[in-house]
Amino acid sequence: MRGQLFTAFDPGYEPARVLFNTRIRTRPAAIARCAGTADVVAALGFARDQRLPFAVKAGGHNASGLCLVQDGLVIDVGAMRSLKADPAGDPPTVTVGPGIGWRDIDRVTYLEHGLAAPGGECPTVSNAGYTLGGGYGPLTRRFGLGLDHLVAAEVVTANGVVQANDVEHPDLFWAIRGAGGAGFGVVAELTYRLNPVPGTLLTGLRAWPITKGREVFRAYRDLYHDNDDDRLALCLLLSTDPYPDGEPAISIYGLYAGPVDDGEKALASFRAIENPLYDAFEPTSYLDFGQALGAEIPYGLQSKWRGGYFRNEAFDEAAFDTMLEYFATAPSPFSMVRFDLLGGGAVGRVPFDATAFAHRGSTHYVSLISLWQEDADTPENVDWVDRFCEDLRPALTGEVYQNYADKDLADWPTAYYGAHYPRLQEVKRRYDPDNVFRHGQSIAVDR
Repeated sequence: MRGQLFTAFDPGYEPARVLFNTRIRTRPAAIARCAGTADVVAALGFARDQRLPFAVKAGGHNASGLCLVQDGLVIDVGAMRSLKADPAGDPPTVTVGPGIGWRDIDRVTYLEHGLAAPGGECPTVSNAGYTLGGGYGPLTRRFGLGLDHLVAAEVVTANGVVQANDVEHPDLFWAIRGAGGAGFGVVAELTYRLNPVPGTLLTGLRAWPITKGREVFRAYRDLYHDNDDDRLALCLLLSTDPYPDGEPAISIYGLYAGPVDDGEKALASFRAIENPLYDAFEPTSYLDFGQALGAEIPYGLQSKWRGGYFRNEAFDEAAFDTMLEYFATAPSPFSMVRFDLLGGGAVGRVPFDATAFAHRGSTHYVSLISLWQEDADTPENVDWVDRFCEDLRPALTGEVYQNYADKDLADWPTAYYGAHYPRLQEVKRRYDPDNVFRHGQSIAVDR
């Protein structure tokens, strides 16, 4: 290997093992931090020769810890961070390694060329994990999901390295766009189509005391009801202000991907809600906004992450009351309720069967996020989020975003992939009939 290899006896093992969710205590026998595709091939060959269980890791953000394997080998592609931009191409593209994050990509494509793919909020999430399961971010309502911008991928399969695109291995290319982490291979390189993004956008955050919760929820619902302006992407958050030691608050944050004056008009319904704690919407660059969002993300906490897509007609007063009541009883001040996935717009204009992504029909997704510090606090925090999810279930479709993996789902194939699952099984049988790539929520090969 050109990269590094860590075992439990090496000083770098713990930093390489620890995930974003520190509740995950899985201890692999070894972690192969790959430097390129050849290292991935070597690590995979070693695991197969030695009959070692293995997992694939990039940014380490899998909510259920599926990127680690107890006493096995972790094939870590997080150090594969190459970048080559082609801004003059038709279309303009960027080709990257799976480990690089969106802020590092934006510094080249956006700052130097005024182009961007619709990346996510968190700076330590890898572009590959983000994209292969979906890829929602501030620009997705305008331009589409991350996976909708993938034009080619290099994949290390059980039978060798292949190039997947619309012409070569189109069935595999279809599958990895939505189920790329579900057991088809290791994606070692990704090429994205880029979009022109203005140098200045209206971006920011506005917050109110939680007593304004129902009023803000109603404005958020009404804003996106029959609204075809795909330039406006606002997320909604229940948290504390200041975080985590302040008072309960409700916030909106996001951007307007168009003229600043038009953005101000689009925000009028929220400007009308009185007594905000603060209003930080202002003209700024897409990169600066992304960096500000990343600075607010808490690290080093234990978590349990649940949620689901709302039935559009059930995003109503009863659901608002359930969310506000549960948030008021959260046992940890770190916990939050977050609407950071926003459908409609360009997301909904892609045909259902164009990719393996099955969640194009809902506008809103809710993440119920329990976050805490001490092991002794685990039972009450887990119980809170489980009860919360169960009581909110009547308002949800039953679909769950696969990038927010939930190991407690009774029927994850249906929740993640819906009607696409049988077709995914066919692709799995074609490319991995011996089920080499497997974990607790990988596509099954059985008939």
